[in-house]
Amino acid sequence: MTESQPPSSRSFSRYLLPSLSDLVFLVAFWSLLMGPLSNRPLADSDIGWHIRTGERILAAHAVPRVDVFSSTMQGQPWFAWEWLYDAMLGVVHGAMGLNGVVWMAALLIATVLAAVFRSLLARGAGLPAAIVLWLLVLGAASIHVFARPHIASWLFTIGWFLALERWEQGGTPWWWRWLFPVSMLAWVNLHGGWVLGLALLAMYGVAALAGSWREPDPLARIRDATRARAIGLAFLWSALATVANPYGLRLHEHIYRYLGDGYLMNRIAEFRSPDFHGWGQRCFVALLVLALLSAGRGAKLRLSQWMVLLFAAWSGLYAVRNLPVSAMLLALIAGPGLWVSVTALAERPGAWSPLRRMSGWLAGIGDRAAAQERALRGHLWPVLGAVAALLVCLNSGRVGGEVLVHHDFDAAHFPSKAVDFLLREPSSVPVLGPDQWGGYLVYRLYPKRLVQIDDRHDLYGSERFRDYLILIQGEPAWREVLEKWDVRTVVLSSDATLASLLRQLPHEWSTVYEDRNMVVMERMPPGH
Repeated sequence: MTESQPPSSRSFSRYLLPSLSDLVFLVAFWSLLMGPLSNRPLADSDIGWHIRTGERILAAHAVPRVDVFSSTMQGQPWFAWEWLYDAMLGVVHGAMGLNGVVWMAALLIATVLAAVFRSLLARGAGLPAAIVLWLLVLGAASIHVFARPHIASWLFTIGWFLALERWEQGGTPWWWRWLFPVSMLAWVNLHGGWVLGLALLAMYGVAALAGSWREPDPLARIRDATRARAIGLAFLWSALATVANPYGLRLHEHIYRYLGDGYLMNRIAEFRSPDFHGWGQRCFVALLVLALLSAGRGAKLRLSQWMVLLFAAWSGLYAVRNLPVSAMLLALIAGPGLWVSVTALAERPGAWSPLRRMSGWLAGIGDRAAAQERALRGHLWPVLGAVAALLVCLNSGRVGGEVLVHHDFDAAHFPSKAVDFLLREPSSVPVLGPDQWGGYLVYRLYPKRLVQIDDRHDLYGSERFRDYLILIQGEPAWREVLEKWDVRTVVLSSDATLASLLRQLPHEWSTVYEDRNMVVMERMPPGH
């Protein structure tokens, strides 16, 4: 775009040309749909029972209140607390199969990643810094880019953080405070991460209250006191909005008991602290170091930002499932300060002259990129890209005679052939498999056969999960659990401990199917 262009042409270009964040969206979206990350959305099997739950909601026009997928908990109270996301899955799966499930996940994840990148530029992180930070965020998020309801909480968390940042800076309209309780009505029915939204509101409310006490300027104290009251009211209305779910206050009690169960929290893999051996964990550590360096080198973080930084650091170190959101928050807080440190080298008299020139050159790139990002606001290309992918998925992933999109659970990690065998059997006996396969078994076998356990750990509770671990790990009381649960069919990895133990009981258990990786074993009738 040049100065010689007429105003109408420049205005047209603002809406036609893709911005940098548009390109980021397209790269992330297509990478998840049919690129190098396309194997990730269905890498976690519990999306299977989410899909089946959504189909039941659509068929019954009601939210489930008791378990129907397992034999061990059949008819027991169950909280389908992500029912709204499940219903959406039911719609897209009914129209497009698993291609649609991945399309919806790719749309949400790419939207969040593009919002993070655009916000980095808008908040003053120059383009080079924004690219580095965004790549680190992508690395940290890649460990959990599953097509599960938690990605809805990513979107709400980043949206609330940015909205609270804008509110704290002033200039927001009177209705801004109502964004939070209104959006909470959706969030509380999409995913349990709504607790994080209340935590963010509390942090910004405390910061505003502290400012009303310690600001030297009387007008600033009045502004902070007014904002503290407004955030307090937003918190109150948002908290009240969380009751607008099918289970009312019982959901809050259920979540509290689940997250407060130390036995489960210490044994569910995604609730454990990260081990930092993987690239995703290392990306989070890099972001944490950069955030602390930015704060330590004089970045003027506000009290609210300090609280969010410390909260993000703690939550990421506490549980591996928190790494993506924690990484995003750390990047958004660290970006502006890091960029100031880089560009300040251009004005530092004692700095090495090539370094000063490089800093000035990078600063120029950052300024031009930020100006271009502000000017281009049509976002036409992300819309076209998402709609084109939707049309492809609606056409069974085909373009012409060629299949471009074909998503399924990875047969190398899930017992697809073993389940094919079970589906050919006339039996309706419940099936026991590892809990991490439970969602896949529900997806493939329900309603013909039920499972005996899956990864709905809040449903099964610590007592039943303890029995499961005794059984699956072959601990001393494993045979007692086998009888207690009346296990008659198992699907296991060929080298699983339980499979080895059952092979030692040839008069009681027989192998009815086996391939290179999986085995199906059945208990023989008494007296056989």
